[in-house]
Amino acid sequence: MKKILALVVSLTLLLSAQTALAHPGRTDANGGHNCSEKSKQKGLCSGYHYHNSGTTTNSSSKSKSTTTKSSTSTNKSSSSKSNAGSKNTVPKKGYTTVDITLIVNGNIVPLDQKAVIVNGTVLIPLKNMFDALGATMQWDQNTKKITATKGDTTVELTVDSTSAKKHNEELTLQAKPIVINGYTMVPARFAAESFDASVEWDSSSSTITITAP
Repeated sequence: MKKILALVVSLTLLLSAQTALAHPGRTDANGGHNCSEKSKQKGLCSGYHYHNSGTTTNSSSKSKSTTTKSSTSTNKSSSSKSNAGSKNTVPKKGYTTVDITLIVNGNIVPLDQKAVIVNGTVLIPLKNMFDALGATMQWDQNTKKITATKGDTTVELTVDSTSAKKHNEELTLQAKPIVINGYTMVPARFAAESFDASVEWDSSSSTITITAP
């Protein structure tokens, strides 16, 4: 009698387990479906699940996962754009600072600003050069034009322009005059030769030697 009773109990438990795993409901293309209210009340399931594997998947977890992926993708995209913008906004000086020695008529001329090289041309502070040559200068703030005069020679230069004049004759500079730290820098050779001075460049010692008449 005890063996029969144990067998009946075992069959009952087996049938209950099969019923819990295969409760009524149509499956979708993925092989799963959402529980009906009756199934939830009976404790057969609690959300979206699959019949083929017995794995229950919570729909809210799917939503959270999708949201996280979307957020990560957006952050990566924003980061890429930010990096691209940073690259597009990197400043370029357009010149190289160089230590040189300027000698005019045998005297070393101290420079208020280090010389620079632009397009292979050495630029030095305008005032230091013209003062050493004995030329007088005028500065027009509106046009950014420099006018230098020595004797009957007049030279005109304009900041950020390769156009220059000597006795109203149009000339073209190899490099534009620029302003660095408040100092106007001009091509050394042009500035000297404009007043008929000779120019020598010693690359081994980085020395410019100017001899004025």
